[in-house]
Amino acid sequence: MAAGSRQDNRLVITIRPEPSDDGRLQVREAFRQVLDTLELFEQAQRSLGDPHASFVWRLEKASTASPFTIIAVAEPVDPAIDVTPQVSRVKAEVADGVRNLIAHGRRPAWLERESLPIVRELFSRNLNGIATTEIDFEVPTLAPLSINRNQASAGLRAVEAINPIDAVDIPERVAHGEIEGQFVAVGHYRGRPAIQIRTILYAMVWCVLNDALVARWGGEHKLSEVWEGKTIGVSGQIHYLSGGRLNRIDAVEIREISAPPFDLDAVLDPDFTAGLDPVEYLEKLHEGDLA
Repeated sequence: MAAGSRQDNRLVITIRPEPSDDGRLQVREAFRQVLDTLELFEQAQRSLGDPHASFVWRLEKASTASPFTIIAVAEPVDPAIDVTPQVSRVKAEVADGVRNLIAHGRRPAWLERESLPIVRELFSRNLNGIATTEIDFEVPTLAPLSINRNQASAGLRAVEAINPIDAVDIPERVAHGEIEGQFVAVGHYRGRPAIQIRTILYAMVWCVLNDALVARWGGEHKLSEVWEGKTIGVSGQIHYLSGGRLNRIDAVEIREISAPPFDLDAVLDPDFTAGLDPVEYLEKLHEGDLA
């Protein structure tokens, strides 16, 4: 396996203070700005799925001298996996998504509705104490992103103007039932064994496995052998976030859904029209002339 370079997986976030603050940042605000910026990358990563290319951002270097600079590097959860292509995709999603949000008011597909307050705060800090938030993607094909006062104002207006239907006030809830989908991957959800299914209504969904299911089906390899590519039904506790978005399923049962073979010859009736031409049969049927 050809591993990507550490440079390719690096991210540099720089927070610059307002000149009126004598080059000094509020510690709390500076750290919150970095954390909220990283949350954007983590959301983009989750939206892309692919648990086999999971990675975490590790702190490589921090400079507390003004400007406040954090250098983070993406390290794979599985050291044997080269996550560089996935990291590049995540960077591109964030770069394009934030720029389109500021310039055109379009919410990125990966940005969850529940996280709009985080983006609002990120832009708001750039209007109160932080002069610019700079993101260097460390990728030649991606220009660094610099959010200054003007861009923050545009971004804040975009967030506030997003269609209210995007934030329908539906509370979080837990239901009991079954969700059908195609088995696509095995991995972990917040450290717990899980499978991922692709559904029609909710796209990718993580299904956390209880101890009984793990004991029955075994490890990741065994699960993939049994279920991969199949349509399955996962029943258990279905967790919805506010707004009606499906968050996860705490699975208690998994079943294969297979359509029975369909024998067309068994339902064909050559005498159905009593020897009439189909068109003639339909005309007589509509006119009520059939005996």
